[in-house]
Amino acid sequence: MRSLLLLVDSRKYIRTNCYQHQLLGTLAKHFRVRVLSIREIRFLPLTRPSQYNYVLSVLRLRTLSESLEPVARLLRDVPLQIYDQDPWQSFMDESPYRGAYSKIVSRLNVSAFLLTSMWWRDLVVSRGLPAKFVRMGIVPEYCDPGPEWDARPIRIGFQGTLHPHRRIFYNRLNELGLNVDVLGSAPYRNYLENLHRMRIYVHTEDAPWTVDGKVVPRNALWIKETEVAARGTFAIRDYEEEAEAYGISELPTIIPYRQVEDVPEIVSYIEAMPSSERRDRMVASAETMRRRDDWTTVVRAIQA
Repeated sequence: MRSLLLLVDSRKYIRTNCYQHQLLGTLAKHFRVRVLSIREIRFLPLTRPSQYNYVLSVLRLRTLSESLEPVARLLRDVPLQIYDQDPWQSFMDESPYRGAYSKIVSRLNVSAFLLTSMWWRDLVVSRGLPAKFVRMGIVPEYCDPGPEWDARPIRIGFQGTLHPHRRIFYNRLNELGLNVDVLGSAPYRNYLENLHRMRIYVHTEDAPWTVDGKVVPRNALWIKETEVAARGTFAIRDYEEEAEAYGISELPTIIPYRQVEDVPEIVSYIEAMPSSERRDRMVASAETMRRRDDWTTVVRAIQA
């Protein structure tokens, strides 16, 4: 088994964060992983990165940006791959970390940024920076079609932060006659349990960003829909081309919409399905996510 040096914010963070704990578990199945926290990098760099087959950073962008010098002292010229879930932060006009990727590449031997959006990967590559696309995912043990449709008490739901663009969206749905039960943020396991209480999950990311003065769609967070599908819940979300990168067409419980006014019709379409068809779709989506095991795309990218 090949070895991997993993640079992390902290051991507590990577073991408890909703996504990074899944990535860590996946990496540990494929590599001998040595975890090195940013505190250890700054004060106790008692390791030789060159003795590992691969070095991967999963540091948050702000952490890496603020710690470039100690990371550079540790790695010297050892190749580094950087996993980043928020690449837009280096390019959005309003981001405090605009230009971070260029600064990182100027100080570290970056062989590739591993980015969780194909659209943003393409933009990064167009700027002359090395990048690969990887999917965020949900580990197989969390993939479960869950209760039958009629046993789920929440007709239409959402769980997460009620950002202004989402508030506008849910208010509009209410005007169209659809009431969405919005649940506040909760620990990840509670979130997964709540997905089993929902029949349909409705979500929007229709809040464009500005890059170099040009308004661009977010093309982000399709992990939300795939993890919803992995729990046997139907999902309705505004369409973006990034949906194709996450294989949404393989998941029959996910139905994107083109305009908000289409959502009530999609809800009616789902509710009018024969119960056997709905259940078949629920099981098929969960099993597809279990089989795909999307976190392994990171493993393959590291080794490529």
